Amino acid sequence: MSDGSYATLTPKLQETLSEMRTLFVSDPEHAVRSQSFIKRFHGHIASELRTSLTPAAIKAGVKVVEEAKIFGSYKSKDVDVAVIHPTNGPLMMVGVRSQMSSVGKNVLTYYQDIVGEAISLQERFPMTTVGYAYIHPLKVVPWTTKKGTETKAENPNHARFARMYASISGRDDRLYKHQTGTYDQFSYSVVDFHSDPVGLRDDIVSAAVPEVDMSIATFVPRLISTFHVRNIWMDDIFISPDSGEYPLEDVDVATKLDSLQ
Repeated sequence: MSDGSYATLTPKLQETLSEMRTLFVSDPEHAVRSQSFIKRFHGHIASELRTSLTPAAIKAGVKVVEEAKIFGSYKSKDVDVAVIHPTNGPLMMVGVRSQMSSVGKNVLTYYQDIVGEAISLQERFPMTTVGYAYIHPLKVVPWTTKKGTETKAENPNHARFARMYASISGRDDRLYKHQTGTYDQFSYSVVDFHSDPVGLRDDIVSAAVPEVDMSIATFVPRLISTFHVRNIWMDDIFISPDSGEYPLEDVDVATKLDSLQ
């Protein structure tokens, strides 16, 4: 491993990041262009949200949907992960992105895009809890493209990027209905895909923004806590992160429904 402090990972997160590394190492260009790489991360977040649904929510038809087509203020958007109620629409929406090359060149363009995405979704659904999860590699290691060109090596300025993402996180709990362009919760993961096992460098992020929790380990619990603060009367959708039942091992839908009988 390289110098630095590596976060302790849950077995599920370790497995997800290892799968992502395997896909990327075998064919970097295909992994990124086909989205097979980042969809593993979508799946991890979606799985955590499904595990957090109460049996009553599942019985009511609440679903966690990947690539959900959601209407924004001016156009539809394929939201990476959404928790959707069958009659009341999206309760929670999460965007997910990775940049494995040309980080410095494209980061500001993507930053502008994700702010615009938040504005569009929040204008239409001001009470919906909205989050974003972003991945950068610790280092960009060059690879040869199918056209025979070589990508560039990079040492991304993670501290700067952490400050950027922190500035669009933490939508106000009282004024949120009138505030757009800021996410309720943000996760910024700096991942060392070349360590063995794969390492997560939360220390780099927390050193840059010590006042903001941006860890993927707490991302879903933070989203759920925000949801509960905004919807005090609605306590039968998600299991509270503060309860003794959270976090849970994976439990299938049938098992949860049986608990209601």
